[in-house]
Amino acid sequence: MPTSLRASYDADELAQKLGFVSFSTDFLIRCYRVFDGDIKSAIIFNVISLWALRQREEAQDRQEVAGFSCNNHSISIATGIPYETVRRKVKAMVENGWLEFSDSSHVLLNSDKWREVLSEVIDPERCVVGYVRSTDVAPTFGRSERRGSPADRRS
Repeated sequence: MPTSLRASYDADELAQKLGFVSFSTDFLIRCYRVFDGDIKSAIIFNVISLWALRQREEAQDRQEVAGFSCNNHSISIATGIPYETVRRKVKAMVENGWLEFSDSSHVLLNSDKWREVLSEVIDPERCVVGYVRSTDVAPTFGRSERRGSPADRRS
């Protein structure tokens, strides 16, 4: 007979897991709605957002910029989304004014659009910054292996 989740964890662990699942479920549903059901565009936009925020954080801490360049190839490697899919999604977001390209072909956020999307995606009542930061479920940008299902990979 299966054991219930409540019986598997003590009260603190259960509260922590409930908080994370509640936050992530709400976040995914909001992303799904904001990006009109295009979850891959939501992932790409969030990876670019994460990169931009980490650049700012690292620049303030060390007065330098980290080595990961935010371009279509790097986004593809970090997410496991095929390169051509990333290229098409980024192109569409550039055309819609969500993203821009720098002179060196790096993908940049449109800060006004980013604030608008963030206000629609993040519910301040549910976002406990300390908890989310402590879980650090961010993709590793330094890895060169592709992830995702074999069906998503280019031949």
